[in-house]
Amino acid sequence: MKLFRVTLTGADDSIRPEQILSLSAKYPWVEWGILFSQHSMGKPRFPSKEWIGDLELFCKNKKVHLSAHICGRWVRDICKGEWTILTTLPVIATDLFKRIQLNFHCYQHKIKDRDAFFQPFQAPMLSSKQLIFQVDGVNDTLLEIAQANDINAAPLFDRSGGAGVLPTTWPNAGKYSVSGYAGGLSPENVEEQIKNIQICSDGLVWIDAETRVRSEDNQLFDLDKVEQFLKNAAPYVEV
Repeated sequence: MKLFRVTLTGADDSIRPEQILSLSAKYPWVEWGILFSQHSMGKPRFPSKEWIGDLELFCKNKKVHLSAHICGRWVRDICKGEWTILTTLPVIATDLFKRIQLNFHCYQHKIKDRDAFFQPFQAPMLSSKQLIFQVDGVNDTLLEIAQANDINAAPLFDRSGGAGVLPTTWPNAGKYSVSGYAGGLSPENVEEQIKNIQICSDGLVWIDAETRVRSEDNQLFDLDKVEQFLKNAAPYVEV
């Protein structure tokens, strides 16, 4: 296994966008997962449109890794072939975001129009991006459909559906040469869990933490916890 990326998800209005730049300079392999939800923008974990505008301003032309994690109605629209999010937030289609993740949260989704679903990824604006599918035991076939359509797609193994629950065992990556692991990772357990994940994959791996790098009341993206997580993961990262 080669751990090439560590994703911290949930940066929001509780911090300033420019604060992540200093951490990116110190840990150049960190990726910031930005959550997008049509009905939750401005709430904890989901930055406001104004914050996203500032993020674009401060991170443009900077060495920072960003991924767009899409949730809720926008995911349902995408599965219907309606990429309305790109009209509302065109920044997602820019070079700022290298990867797009679809969060299914263990609710079953179906791709209703395959041509409409994949069409943006055959156009220049998204063709260079990786599409991440949350593999949750409910929607796993969607990843197979994407790869069968020659999309640069990868699995994020997260059986907790984004609930931050640590699994008793991690899934084997099997045939996937690039894969991600999430669910209950914290500054306290990340070293032990990286060692557990190492035996599950022979390829490139990233890990993703969200719930346990927040304040106890969920109101703040806790940069102290974030940095401790990165510090503990650093010895295992290969770039």
